[in-house]
Amino acid sequence: MALLIAVKVFAASAILWSVIALAVQVWQAWGGGRRDYSERAGSPARGVVYNFTVAMTPAHKETIRRHPFAFAIGLVMHVGVVLVLVSVVLLLAWPAAGGVVLRVGRPVVVLSLLAGAFLLVRRAVAGDLRAMNAPDDYLAVAVTCVLLLLASIPAMSSENPVVLLIYSGLLALYLPLGKLRHVVFFFVARADYGRRLGYRGVYPPADTGRG
Repeated sequence: MALLIAVKVFAASAILWSVIALAVQVWQAWGGGRRDYSERAGSPARGVVYNFTVAMTPAHKETIRRHPFAFAIGLVMHVGVVLVLVSVVLLLAWPAAGGVVLRVGRPVVVLSLLAGAFLLVRRAVAGDLRAMNAPDDYLAVAVTCVLLLLASIPAMSSENPVVLLIYSGLLALYLPLGKLRHVVFFFVARADYGRRLGYRGVYPPADTGRG
């Protein structure tokens, strides 16, 4: 019991550090950009909504149209990661619920692990991808796969979450320091340029309607 409490304190502290560090990074990176002197022609809010919905569909996103299989595999991996992260938070705040989520969602986590392993191997063997990947790109996928692996093993997650919580704490410490910070900056960046293009009346395009 004492060990579990100590592990929970460590994991919670690491998550808190990660949240604070990422918040500081977002504040430093935001900066407001150049002042926009253009006359307002649209709605920033609608621009943000469009950028997170219609603009992300295959019809408007070339990378999805050209690589549907890789996109689907990546989506599967990310769904599992979100499930595990939610489970970790629940294990800290409401252990019984966290255990249930892990048990019920284990098939999804296993599929997510297989998807992540496939993407890691693909990065390493595909010449065009290998040429553009830095070591941190491989590290980000590898540490994510380890998280999924631990969550998929009952003895290390739902039955006895000590190992999963320790690893999650270590992962939280790394989160603001490497590529994994994109879990925050993806949304920040997309919201920012959706807001700017919405202000200028570019998003949503006239042919999609403004409702």
